Amino acid sequence: MKEEFKYNFLDVGIIQTTLDAAIAWPKSSSVLKMNEDESKRILKEIKVGFYSFRQMPLDKRPKIILLPEFTLNDINEAYIVRLAKALGCLIISGKDFVTTYSADGQRFVENKAVVIIPENWPEVSHSYRVSKFYFGKFSFSNEELEAFRQKKYNPISYPHMYILDADRYGKIGIAICADFFDIERFVIYKGRIHHLFIVAHNKDINSFYFLAEAISRLVFCNVIICNTGFYGGSIGFSPYNQSYKRYIYKHEGNKLFTSQTISLPVRSLDEAQKKQDKNGLFKSSPPAYKQK
Repeated sequence: MKEEFKYNFLDVGIIQTTLDAAIAWPKSSSVLKMNEDESKRILKEIKVGFYSFRQMPLDKRPKIILLPEFTLNDINEAYIVRLAKALGCLIISGKDFVTTYSADGQRFVENKAVVIIPENWPEVSHSYRVSKFYFGKFSFSNEELEAFRQKKYNPISYPHMYILDADRYGKIGIAICADFFDIERFVIYKGRIHHLFIVAHNKDINSFYFLAEAISRLVFCNVIICNTGFYGGSIGFSPYNQSYKRYIYKHEGNKLFTSQTISLPVRSLDEAQKKQDKNGLFKSSPPAYKQK
């Protein structure tokens, strides 16, 4: 069967909420459950971000919307599903810690994100139903592990890696925060994806800047990091040949809420991955690179 052409660009919305971890999960609390007042404040920011996208013309609205790690508790997730139906946008967002208890009283914790897919996607139109699935984090940060120790939770890691097939918009790798440092992940993703999306709550933003460029070159794909606005540092990077084009988006400054739509190259990057970049738009592919 003849391969279908790729669209020129994929428009992605970033909503950089400003969750304050010290308020969301105070040290005085013995449970890992997001503070209700902080979750309500974050929901207000989410509504502002989605309203800004809804005001855009239909052909300019983002096809995919990213929100940072830890953004949604169960109540906010239910509201986000309604927004996904209304706008017709695929949503990838981090969730509040997911906690469970065993029969013998042990406490367990997971760090997960949710992917919400309206039934009409990629058409930006109202949908009556959505599909959802969750993916988990493999590598926890030192801060997380210390919080788990103090509150007596046993962490559950998820070694699984996912690739979303967005048809003519390309294939997408997804990960949560510290998993961006997992080198084995990129060996698997190399040659298999056009875009890599990271949802994060990370204060080491400079490391993310350097790593985004390195991974973009090594995996030969677009990279977006949607980080919390409490620290800033959300970026979009593409391996363009001309240096001024590579940082498609870069947001610096802490405790700043923002929403933004950026366009990622699809067709031209797909051609470059197939070594058909006749116009030299992108850097040379890495050694032994082959689209799979």
